Amino acid sequence: MPAPVAVNFSKIMGHRGAPSVAPENTLGGFRKAAELGARWIELDVSLLGDGTTVVHHDNSIDRCSNQQGSLDNLKASQLSSINNAALFPEWPAEPVPTLHQVLELFNELNLGMNLEIKDHGVPAEAIVTPIIAELEANFNDYSRIVVSSFSYELLECFHRLAPQIPLGLLYDNLPSNWLEQAQTLNVFSIHLDWKNLSYSQTRAVKAAGYPLFCWTANDPKTFESLWHWGVDAVISNNPQDFFAAGHDKL
Repeated sequence: MPAPVAVNFSKIMGHRGAPSVAPENTLGGFRKAAELGARWIELDVSLLGDGTTVVHHDNSIDRCSNQQGSLDNLKASQLSSINNAALFPEWPAEPVPTLHQVLELFNELNLGMNLEIKDHGVPAEAIVTPIIAELEANFNDYSRIVVSSFSYELLECFHRLAPQIPLGLLYDNLPSNWLEQAQTLNVFSIHLDWKNLSYSQTRAVKAAGYPLFCWTANDPKTFESLWHWGVDAVISNNPQDFFAAGHDKL
């Protein structure tokens, strides 16, 4: 059965903030997404070599920052010297934020989060345990969060250690055993790549009682028919376009 927690998610979620107009997975980028109207934001959590949880997608800082290096070779004390807004030259410098800093911001702005745990080969408990500790201490309104991952092992570990926090199963393609996995982990929601989704899969997920979140759709017109299928939320690099098209009211 789906998790009993009543998660108050939004239909339109910013993907890593609003990366079409602001640097992804940064405090400034999250503020910008909120200014554009996003009340829920998808973000990624990874682990530094010293055990610090940070909000960052890749296993290195190469793509988005002015430096190079893998996360497992970094310490928290080095974050302030990294400009993770390098892809936006006119944007003020943005260090890689810690999960703690992001939780403080989301509490300040009363935002909800779709927190994706990245699987960069770190042992499950090594990354899951500090995430749970941060959430329990600083973000314990579980109506404003869904924790997701492509890794069943990470979600299984999370469910075992913190069954009270809502989970979402994240897939590129819906596998044949998705319902068994969903029931075993007592997940709240199913998260799928909208490009690989069929109408019959949508109806199966909905018939089983799970909210369906789709990623990463950036064109409101192309996505519009999926609302009629029964999709519950979209995760987008362009949340502002979905608001402008009135999709929050569909």
